[in-house]
Amino acid sequence: MKSDTLTTTPKEPRSPDMAPQLDEKSKAVIADLERRITKVETKLRDVRDLRLDIGVSEMARELCGYLSPKDPVGLSFERVGRDYDGGYVMVSHFPENRICYSIGINRDVSWDSDMAAKGYDVFQYDHTIEGLPTTHPNFHFARRGITGPSLSGGDLSSLPEEIKKNGHCNEGNMILKVDIEGHEWDVFSEMTPVELNQFSQILVECHSLYKLHKLFWFRKARQALLNLSQTHQAVHIHGNNNSAMHVLGGIAVPQTLEVTYLRRDVCRFEPCSRNFPTELDQPNNPNFAQHSLGNFQFP
Repeated sequence: MKSDTLTTTPKEPRSPDMAPQLDEKSKAVIADLERRITKVETKLRDVRDLRLDIGVSEMARELCGYLSPKDPVGLSFERVGRDYDGGYVMVSHFPENRICYSIGINRDVSWDSDMAAKGYDVFQYDHTIEGLPTTHPNFHFARRGITGPSLSGGDLSSLPEEIKKNGHCNEGNMILKVDIEGHEWDVFSEMTPVELNQFSQILVECHSLYKLHKLFWFRKARQALLNLSQTHQAVHIHGNNNSAMHVLGGIAVPQTLEVTYLRRDVCRFEPCSRNFPTELDQPNNPNFAQHSLGNFQFP
């Protein structure tokens, strides 16, 4: 059940210029506290079965509730990007604005290439690679990682900072793709409704859902999903089958869930009529079975 504190009206959005940053001492204190709590959680794991724990079940249902998809009325879906890992199921809704952000590249730019072919300028970020595997006139690559404003510094920046640098503060209907191996929680837990509303679609890989019983992880993920749900509706999900499903509190969840969000003002939404995976989905790893998620409804 979602607590009242989670459904209150959000505070006045902060300016990206005023985004708080943690100093090294504060980061060390938080890291030490998280280590201490992790030790306690590890000990508790030996005396309770996380697969059957009622408290864990409530946590899982709450997070999955934010991820439950609905059908966008009057709109269809298409696959963008290569076969298997690297492709995403998107809503066939591409407004005149031709700007998208691709956060997390590694060795795959198939989604970026398909978006560039649609006429999009693609602003790409990844601090773990020297350069792109292939180039395109519409690609704009920066060797920087993306995190939350409070953690930015060095080779890490924040999405609001980069939007400002690129002169996109007044742009709307941009598209965002995020695959940054767990740092998506830092990004979305600190974004405001004003910042999120600049994107008509958001594609995000939600990693490490098997950690949802961990207090620190749960609180950050819950805030991230709450922020997203205020402005966007999940419309498609796919379980990444590179890793096995986890049973937590009686609920089977993928370790990584690919989610397509559509901004709430784009269309009306109806209860989900689809089961996942759909005919547009492909296994990330063709040698493993797909994750059967049903309609993934958690009211």
